[in-house]
Amino acid sequence: MDDAADWIAELGLVPNPEGGHFRQYHAAPFPDGRTRPLITVIYYLLTAAAPRARMHRSGADGLHFHHAGGVLRVHSLGPDGDHRAEPLGPPHAYQVVVAGGRWKAIELVDGPWALISEAVVPGWSIDDHDPADARVLERLAPELRELLAPFVHTPVEGGA
Repeated sequence: MDDAADWIAELGLVPNPEGGHFRQYHAAPFPDGRTRPLITVIYYLLTAAAPRARMHRSGADGLHFHHAGGVLRVHSLGPDGDHRAEPLGPPHAYQVVVAGGRWKAIELVDGPWALISEAVVPGWSIDDHDPADARVLERLAPELRELLAPFVHTPVEGGA
């Protein structure tokens, strides 16, 4: 398929509150019956019209696998302000891991769209989802404020 709309229809993707489109593909329960899944897997698609996934973090590791389309950049920010910007897609890496506890944002940098899967271990839980606001950038990485401002949930004064 050559068009984002085809992938959205084929995979049954819906708008994601963090940006782009997604659908949960799989959630495996813990054998001991805990309410949080052992692992969750989603399809995730960004387009030129919706090119960013906003910054957020959880305590779980996120494993990102490129399937089709253009190149993404996976930004992550550690609790000490350490910033990584890793390409995901051809001819670069086809998988990127973001460790639990790091803030994460994703952007489309090449192509009209890109499709990935994300596996979260232990599985995604709303109780473990923490959206970033401008204060996160001010506290951890004021020197990156302009670069990362488009990814936070509230505007950064004087930023982009």
